[in-house]
Amino acid sequence: MAASDSGSNASARVTARTDTKNNNDNLFRAPAGSVSDFSDPAAYALASQSEVVPGRRLQLDTAKRLPPSPSGATLQGIGSGSRFLLRADNKRTEPVGQIPGHSPSEPSSALPLTIGGMIESDPAFQQLKLFTFTGHPESASGWTGFNQEPNLPPSPNMMLADAVSPPTSRPGIPATPRSRAGVLQSIPDVPPLPITSHSRPSASRAVSSVPMQRKPSVFFHRPSTASLHSRLPSRSGRNGPAVGNAVEQAGRIHTRRHFVSRRLPLGYSAEKPWLTGQAKAEKFLSWIVFVAFVVGLAIIGVLIWVGTTEIQNYKYCTVLEDNFDEGFLNTTIWTHDVQVGGFGNGEFEWATSSSNNSFVREGKLYIVPTFTADAIGADNMMNGYTVNLTKTGTCTSTADSDCAVRSNSTLGDMIPPIMSARLLTRSFANIRYGKVEVRAKLPQGDWLWPAIWMMPTDSVYGPWPASGEIDICESRGNDHTYPAGGVNVMSSTLHWGPTPALDRYWRTHDTLALKRTTFADGFHTFGLEWSDKYIMTYLDGRLRQAIYHKFATPFWTYGTFPSTYDNGSTVFDPWPSDDLQAPFDQEFYLILNVAVGGTNGWFPDNQGDKPWNNDDRQTAMSSFWNARDKWQKTWGDEDSRGMIVDSVKIYSMC
Repeated sequence: MAASDSGSNASARVTARTDTKNNNDNLFRAPAGSVSDFSDPAAYALASQSEVVPGRRLQLDTAKRLPPSPSGATLQGIGSGSRFLLRADNKRTEPVGQIPGHSPSEPSSALPLTIGGMIESDPAFQQLKLFTFTGHPESASGWTGFNQEPNLPPSPNMMLADAVSPPTSRPGIPATPRSRAGVLQSIPDVPPLPITSHSRPSASRAVSSVPMQRKPSVFFHRPSTASLHSRLPSRSGRNGPAVGNAVEQAGRIHTRRHFVSRRLPLGYSAEKPWLTGQAKAEKFLSWIVFVAFVVGLAIIGVLIWVGTTEIQNYKYCTVLEDNFDEGFLNTTIWTHDVQVGGFGNGEFEWATSSSNNSFVREGKLYIVPTFTADAIGADNMMNGYTVNLTKTGTCTSTADSDCAVRSNSTLGDMIPPIMSARLLTRSFANIRYGKVEVRAKLPQGDWLWPAIWMMPTDSVYGPWPASGEIDICESRGNDHTYPAGGVNVMSSTLHWGPTPALDRYWRTHDTLALKRTTFADGFHTFGLEWSDKYIMTYLDGRLRQAIYHKFATPFWTYGTFPSTYDNGSTVFDPWPSDDLQAPFDQEFYLILNVAVGGTNGWFPDNQGDKPWNNDDRQTAMSSFWNARDKWQKTWGDEDSRGMIVDSVKIYSMC
């Protein structure tokens, strides 16, 4: 803010005496029109107990704010706090000093220069500022104009300077030099004043740095505080020619601010209205939550009770319990299914009765796939070799295609590249309603297909799937990244329908997956419970069910079969009786096997880098064999690529 008349260029030297009566020569001077910073108690004392002489001697006056000038300008402090006013004392008329532009002999009454100043303080920063102003020399009253420099915010540190005044003179009195030591000795002790939070002196202002001790102020009341020296912030620039050398000589003085404790006083007790009592509405809400909790527990209890009553604990009689402790495979219990036709699934294995593919070792049954080339030679697999199981009398199928095969490179026919085993309990253990538990570890290796499943003994309702199929567990030897599910996933399914095309297995199918482990990492129990009320498969106990189907609706109704086939022929119900369990109301036997590959869709096309196509059944087997450099390394040894069975238990309902 700046407001001045055209004649405000008159300059004057502002001096402040520390002792006007004794005419002490210790002076503090600042240019006229500037803002002098009295951030030190010494500077405040210097100003408050002395005269300010801008060509005319002034005395300290604690008068209130100046009246407005004719031009409307008023003297206003910056920030809040105590304000003290310095005004001209016109009682003294003798000329003092030289005012440029006027003759020394000119009477002082012709120079009605009115110069004033304001000391401003703010309790927030402990800094005192004295603002001096120049008035128009042609005006005898009021404040015609003033100049004020912008105020800057204080910085944490402050460079203080003690200006040594040059000699001053009065008419008839010789100039007397002023010393720095004299200034220091003549300044009384006064308390520090607050710093204004609204201003910071510019580089052109004079700065006092005289250190003083705290003493009570004579001008205003201030609460007593701990001793603290207030200092102005340091500046990178000089304060001007008058004080530049002094600033450089003063050095830095580091100060501390007041410590304000935020610790709660002893005995302080905060109000806690929420502890005094609860409103009725709050109590009502608490009761609602409590009642809802009790009702929820009751509902859970009812559901548990209903679930336990639906799954009845039947009395079972043991039909088969084989722990393979005899050291050999008991062929009275287990029979081999020997075929080369792929079992209707286009599988790539030759099911044998060889001890290389099924054997007992260390109390466990092993079903291990091997390479056919190791038995008959690699060249015979592709051309000119014949396998005739009918001639040897080992084939277990009545279909010629399942009992004989001849390799022919021209036609693309080859001997199944893998030998494996399929073991049955058909001749020893068949049950209608009962329980089955097989504890086993599944094989790991690409395109291996282990299975624990059951087929009907007599196929009462017709060929597959009319008479049904129970898959307790099926899996794939691929790793867990295989999209269709690898060795970490087991599938459980019931197959049923009038024809293979109308197999409604997807209505009675589900899976269970292991986390952070696989079925090849350890032994698990794969179980079946089967009664005239329900059929259920589970993993490692009844609490982890795979599928659960309650016999509440006939399968013909449940399957929603069409009335005709695509060719227009009629679709007949293969289960005409009112039996809700049909086709699962007849005897079934257990099958354990490890298959390889297939074209039935168990290994979907375009997933997991599968080397063959399910639609190209003529070349699927050879395509699989020719890509053996990719999948053979995933099979591992017998313990890895084979299914290892620890025990088999079959029960019937007593």
